[in-house]
Amino acid sequence: MLIGYFDYLIIGILIYLNIKYWKTNFKTNKGCLLGGLLFGFVIPFISMIIELQIVGEWMDSFEVVYTFLRFPTYWIIGIIQMVIIGIKLSFNNENEEKQ
Repeated sequence: MLIGYFDYLIIGILIYLNIKYWKTNFKTNKGCLLGGLLFGFVIPFISMIIELQIVGEWMDSFEVVYTFLRFPTYWIIGIIQMVIIGIKLSFNNENEEKQ
């Protein structure tokens, strides 16, 4: 399994926050540095630690290798998140220009 229960929880929270974000009006792009740190290092590292604790005894190196795949997975999720924020900000700019 490439993603675990912690990852499903994070993705569910992210979907909820995106829905809340889409319904609100933000004037600026806040949290780019925080989002980069979270999706670039913090969340994948926590996910990797949790998954290694669930695995327990390592029988072969595959358990270790696929946990490192958490980093590119979260990088892709972070890029998708930045695209969603960019779309929202472009809609806000178009609405402000029309008024």
